[in-house]
Amino acid sequence: MRTVRRRGVITHWDIDGLASAVILCRVLNPEKKVLSSVNSVTRYIEELLSLGLNEIWIADLNPASSMKNQLNMALEKARRLRAKLYWFDHHQWSQDMVSLFNQYPDVVFFMHEPSMVASDIVANHFGVGGNEYYRKLISLAYDDDFFENKFEITRVYRRVLKWDGWDIRYRVLESLLQGDLEPRWLIDYYVNEVKNVYENLIREAIGRMEIVEKNGVRLLVFPDVDPRVHPGELIEVVAGQGFHAHAYVVRYPKGVSLRSDYVDVSQIASQYGGGGHSRVAGIPGGVRMENILKTLMEAFEKHGVNRPIYIS
Repeated sequence: MRTVRRRGVITHWDIDGLASAVILCRVLNPEKKVLSSVNSVTRYIEELLSLGLNEIWIADLNPASSMKNQLNMALEKARRLRAKLYWFDHHQWSQDMVSLFNQYPDVVFFMHEPSMVASDIVANHFGVGGNEYYRKLISLAYDDDFFENKFEITRVYRRVLKWDGWDIRYRVLESLLQGDLEPRWLIDYYVNEVKNVYENLIREAIGRMEIVEKNGVRLLVFPDVDPRVHPGELIEVVAGQGFHAHAYVVRYPKGVSLRSDYVDVSQIASQYGGGGHSRVAGIPGGVRMENILKTLMEAFEKHGVNRPIYIS
């Protein structure tokens, strides 16, 4: 007897995650679609398995090493239920998490390409990369994730998605699923509710900025930043004001963002249960700032500051 495929989709809630969700939902027509933070992905996997779904498609989410036990339990449950997970991502993964996936070849299909965004990986997997609407979505994902900022609508999405929680993220997803790339309601909401307050929050964060210098290394540290402020935009503004550094540390109430062109911040983040990309990474929770700064300085002692890490 042929097994009926009952599918669910779990993606991140940023532009790339939403673009991935649109492609997956249009191709697969899943029973359930979930937007998730990195920290919640294992919980949602277990929830969808408990609902009887036997195919779970996941994109733009990379669990930290600290989640290994939770993910292992979710994979064990999937194996018992003979369910399959299809996982597409572009972030840096810790070796122990990759090793965990390798223990479940019957459960996990894993596609990983750091040079691409997740939505592009998904589109290529299904052979739909030539679809004009998908290409526009994927272009916005690259514009956001690689912080190219070619399109003004990217900035609108980036700010609104961080602004007002899950209801508005799901509303954005529904608009995108309907093929509306620039919803009028989204632009109005941004202009009327977000733009001015957001720019004030950036100015407040810059007003609290601290400069740390040691042995030729300069760090810009931003304590107590509102979680709705995007770290890339904050750094973009201070750079425009003439402040430059070898690394930037942005402290939020529930985590820390690291950015540098000179050391691999994903390796630093992984030491504290976080992850990301070589130039942009995050650490969840209440890790002590002095510990992060010490680890950063030690990395600079090894690598130096003569040239960026991405220049070979």
